[in-house]
Amino acid sequence: MLEPKKGKLTFRAEGNNVKSSRDYSKKIHWPGNYQSCQKDNSGVTIGRGFDLGDRNESSAFIALKKAGIEDRKAELISKGAKKKGCSAHIFVLENRGSIEEITDTQQLRLFEMTYIELEEDVERICKLPKNIHDYHPTPNTPPDLAWENIPDKIKEILVDLRYRGDYTPQARGYIQRMAYAGDVEGFGKVISNKYYWIKVPNDRFNRRIDYYEKN
Repeated sequence: MLEPKKGKLTFRAEGNNVKSSRDYSKKIHWPGNYQSCQKDNSGVTIGRGFDLGDRNESSAFIALKKAGIEDRKAELISKGAKKKGCSAHIFVLENRGSIEEITDTQQLRLFEMTYIELEEDVERICKLPKNIHDYHPTPNTPPDLAWENIPDKIKEILVDLRYRGDYTPQARGYIQRMAYAGDVEGFGKVISNKYYWIKVPNDRFNRRIDYYEKN
């Protein structure tokens, strides 16, 4: 299985290579909770976290094609665009068997494209004047410098938080000040405190701690 040079934490957490698993990532899958699908915003997903829920059919098709996925397969997958919760779950149940899986190379390309998008969004959030004013120890720091000074290991966690939808305004209240300050130890203590991450699945929670402690 091919893996990215950047974003391994997220790549490994966003699916698996076990064909019998519901999270086998080279086929379309739905990572949501079956029992509460009406309240779940998860969309039809392909590869390691390419979620079609917030994409329209056209943009999904273009992205899939850019990753090297064949026209017909990309067209069939993109039909799952804009579906979330129960409708996404039903789409996967009805189409998982008939839509062929993507290749390791296509999966890697799709992940790298998605990771760049979300990394840029985290950068945008960290450069917002309001966030710098509210959380930076030196509130007049220029946005570019505020972002550049965040340690890489913290940035990777921030992107993983954004990837799963955990980088919320509330979460920023816990961690943003330490990210700006480069407080690696303090940031690690918050990341490893389950009190702040009650809605995060244990697997993802533990992966973040493990990554942070080893890097």
